[in-house]
Amino acid sequence: MNLFKPFVYLVKWIKSLFPKIRTYQIENTLVFLVLVTVALVSGSTMIEWIGVMAVFVTFNHAIVSNRLEEAEGMRIKEGIASQVACYKKQTKYFVLKEILWFAYFILLGAWSALAGVVIFLIYPLWRKAWRKY
Repeated sequence: MNLFKPFVYLVKWIKSLFPKIRTYQIENTLVFLVLVTVALVSGSTMIEWIGVMAVFVTFNHAIVSNRLEEAEGMRIKEGIASQVACYKKQTKYFVLKEILWFAYFILLGAWSALAGVVIFLIYPLWRKAWRKY
């Protein structure tokens, strides 16, 4: 988790400059910049830009999904019954699907989608570090 500590401090610093900004807005901005960079470096075809938008929207879905999983975990820690009994499976399925997508996208040469897979695989680790520090 120490790998993410500088990023935690960066996000906290950004939030100190802009007190009303939400963590997910910073995450979205950084992910969008990474995806745009990959699209520009890989040739900027129309298909690549569609990939950028698909990955970006999917990332937003992942943010919401992760927050719901965190909330459900907090309910359990507080002794409140789980509303969604299978909530712990979310991360396992999330990681498994990203590994499979990685193999598929590497065979296709879909570079923005590959960048998305890396982002998605790192995201649960980032959230864990964010909650820790």
